[in-house]
Amino acid sequence: MKIKVAKCAGFCFGVKRAINIAENALKELRPGDKIYSLGPIIHNPQVVEELFKEGLQVISSLEKIKGGTAIISSHGAPLKVAGDIRKKGMKLIDATCPFVKYAQNIVKDLKKEGYGIVIVGDSAHPEVKALKSIAGKNKNLKKIGVISQTTQSRENYINEIKKILSEDFSEVKIFNTICNDTSKRQLATRRLLEDCDLMIVVGGKNSANTKRLWQICKESGVDSFHIETELEVSKNWFRGKKRIGITSGASTPDSMVKKIIERIRRF
Repeated sequence: MKIKVAKCAGFCFGVKRAINIAENALKELRPGDKIYSLGPIIHNPQVVEELFKEGLQVISSLEKIKGGTAIISSHGAPLKVAGDIRKKGMKLIDATCPFVKYAQNIVKDLKKEGYGIVIVGDSAHPEVKALKSIAGKNKNLKKIGVISQTTQSRENYINEIKKILSEDFSEVKIFNTICNDTSKRQLATRRLLEDCDLMIVVGGKNSANTKRLWQICKESGVDSFHIETELEVSKNWFRGKKRIGITSGASTPDSMVKKIIERIRRF
């Protein structure tokens, strides 16, 4: 049995950066200091748990927090959040991915120019919530700007753009805000699917870019499984299979992929 790993595996730049920011902040903590992450700093429960052991507490709101340091996650946060942190006299550390910041800056510029803004993405995702807060309530539906959540699939974004262009607008500006790493991972996964009869997608069940990879694998018709850790791997999956492909989300550490490979080899 052959095991092939997608060329784009391991942490992406934005995830590495956010983890480094959190770890450096934890090193500088003095006794009695508190440090909080507004939502998971990245969408990988195992990494978040490791950071929790080091002292990084995940919170959903600032309501009951009285002081300390607050880190904005790699996905960004609504505009109001930074102001609320400062009002409480807390130290603010912004770990927003630079590619997410790029999308945010496009939205700011479009808003200034009077464009209605269309965001293609998951409305419940923290990145999209942050973008919506910047876009505000401009209802101009004749002059619009279109951007995408950074972890959208290229195909889905194109399909949504086609629908938008079928409407009656006087002007449409379209921006490609899909992260380059996201596109590369999706392409590498598609290439792996051509030569494998079973695919394993490794990453957080709450990770948007990992779920996109899982969706691509499911749609291909190849037997596929989305897992977070090696403990989820079942021996029964591999009966009659000759070529196993492994792909991973942007917030999945290389060490987890290695653990999964080791478990498969033991089988």
